[in-house]
Amino acid sequence: MSERGEKKGAYPSPILPRRPGMPEERRWPSPTPLPSVPTEDVDRVLKQILDRLDAIEKRLGNIEKLLMKP
Repeated sequence: MSERGEKKGAYPSPILPRRPGMPEERRWPSPTPLPSVPTEDVDRVLKQILDRLDAIEKRLGNIEKLLMKP
């Protein structure tokens, strides 16, 4: 092997310096804060979601029963 080839394998490649940070204009915008909602409204919405999920679960149960029939 040539002297040049031996030197390439003998030394690890130099570590490149890290890229400088992105300028402020290119960063992601800060997240928009959530609007303040009264807890009663949040509770009501969560209750509606749970009711809908229960209804979906019942329908899926009925579909499963129909598919299991011979």
